[in-house]
Amino acid sequence: MDKETLFYMSVDTLEDLKPIGSIFDLSGKVAVVTGTLGLALTVIYRLAECGASVVCGARNAQAGNLVEKEMTGRGYQVKFKQTDAGRLEDIRALVAFAEETYGTVDIVVPIAAVWEARAFVDVEEETWDKILDTDLKGQYFLCQAAARSMIRGRKGGKIVAISSVAYRADDMAKMAMMTPYNAAKAGVIGMAQGMAKELKQYGINVNCVAPGGMLTPGAMTNGTAASRLYGPEYDRDLMENGKATPVAANPDEVALMIVAMCTDISNYMYGQVIDVDGGSQFSFQEKPWSFTMEGGLHA
Repeated sequence: MDKETLFYMSVDTLEDLKPIGSIFDLSGKVAVVTGTLGLALTVIYRLAECGASVVCGARNAQAGNLVEKEMTGRGYQVKFKQTDAGRLEDIRALVAFAEETYGTVDIVVPIAAVWEARAFVDVEEETWDKILDTDLKGQYFLCQAAARSMIRGRKGGKIVAISSVAYRADDMAKMAMMTPYNAAKAGVIGMAQGMAKELKQYGINVNCVAPGGMLTPGAMTNGTAASRLYGPEYDRDLMENGKATPVAANPDEVALMIVAMCTDISNYMYGQVIDVDGGSQFSFQEKPWSFTMEGGLHA
């Protein structure tokens, strides 16, 4: 077969491609998101901006009602329902509310999470349970409830589990002290990959985004209890060692990837883990070491 024929065979495939703008059009889709501040707020906004109707759930009713008011004022379809993301009955009620309000759920993004810095030898059962109930069990059963809705609706769907680079023990530099969170976020990845294998048959894409450091209300208040427990030395070390960790000044850096995974961008992706962390695992070169290229340090 000659090269010209091969070329036009490739050109023919272009005729079947959806316009790139329509890839990000979520009009008619219903999304469920847990959390209302920081990353969750940005994801809610971006999903609504793409045309989705969004139901968000969180414990803080005041914050949630403000989110609904703000998004509605911007012309978006966003509803809030008070939800404890670690309680099974609340999670199922959130999905039921989304179905009653907008119809079948098409997208779920379980962002709500809690964490506390504690030395491994100091972690108590109450702390472990609080973190694992919200960050792992809560995600599992929210995704289960949403998947049931998607299966009943017979339209497929998108599940974007939220891990963290803490899954690879990338947490507080030279401090650690996040073992329950490490365990929960590593568990999320195993959960997502297991779900992906079962739910593909229903046209449901399950993938996972692992954010790195972000400047959010949760991040800014993390360590308050630990500070009281461990004292000024903890605060000094946390501030000094934290300088080495990339931190997204705006959580939209992560939200954009999460929302992309809610669109047709992820149609051929199953069980994938995408780290969005500013390259925290790398030691980046800071000078252009070159003897030959114009602009190099030694050229």
